[in-house]
Amino acid sequence: MPDQASREWWEELFQVYEFAHYRQYADELTRREVDFLIDALGLRGVETVLDVACGGGRHSLALAARGWTVVGLDAAASVIAHAQAAATDQGLNVEFVTGDMRQLPYHERFDVVLLMNSSLGFFDDETNQAVLNGIARALVPGGKVLIQCLNPYQIERYLRDFRSGWYPVGSGFVLREARFDPRRATLVINYRYVDAGRGIDVTHPGDQIRLYGFPELTAMLRAAGLRPLSVFGDTTLPPVPFEEASIWQVVIAIRDRPVRKEAEDADRADR
Repeated sequence: MPDQASREWWEELFQVYEFAHYRQYADELTRREVDFLIDALGLRGVETVLDVACGGGRHSLALAARGWTVVGLDAAASVIAHAQAAATDQGLNVEFVTGDMRQLPYHERFDVVLLMNSSLGFFDDETNQAVLNGIARALVPGGKVLIQCLNPYQIERYLRDFRSGWYPVGSGFVLREARFDPRRATLVINYRYVDAGRGIDVTHPGDQIRLYGFPELTAMLRAAGLRPLSVFGDTTLPPVPFEEASIWQVVIAIRDRPVRKEAEDADRADR
């Protein structure tokens, strides 16, 4: 398969069929995560939300079901088609868009942007910064972004359960092999899918995810014009602090409102 077609196939496998295979677990995980999002972001039900790298749309669909206006964006057209079909089946009004997170077409449209499940880091440092810059542009003044990503200082703990092994998906099995390259602070993951009954044996093109420590991540947010507000150690309730043993870091940042001209004039007069 060509590289793009191969990646689309794998995205369907992971974002659609894997979640369907583990439906009960996936539904409970999504419920817990959305409960956390609502609490941590202080959502009131009136916000417009952009779910970047939305995959099969599980967060987008769950938020829409609770009344939020949601746009879900992902680069894989086939996955977006599945998400749109799910929205139609559930009678939900969600706008699903095929798009590149590196070139978000929005300007001051959203109250909240989500970047979940370690979806920051698929590119080089300059491009990852450009992703955050685009998110900042998409936010209205006073809007917030929530980024969930792995804590590189605890990657060994994360890989204890994730490093390698076979697991079932659909009628076949996936072999996952993961390692961390400390020289590049990059998580490298390779997959193979085997379905003997259907004569399938394919290899994933490979993922490389640059992991950022908290000081790096907050510096990148500030460079994008986003002010970090809080950080948590997981997407669970009650909220857990980000500390030494945290595998995840969940950062919330705000695009500050511009200072009003009258306030600026008053400030000058006081000097």
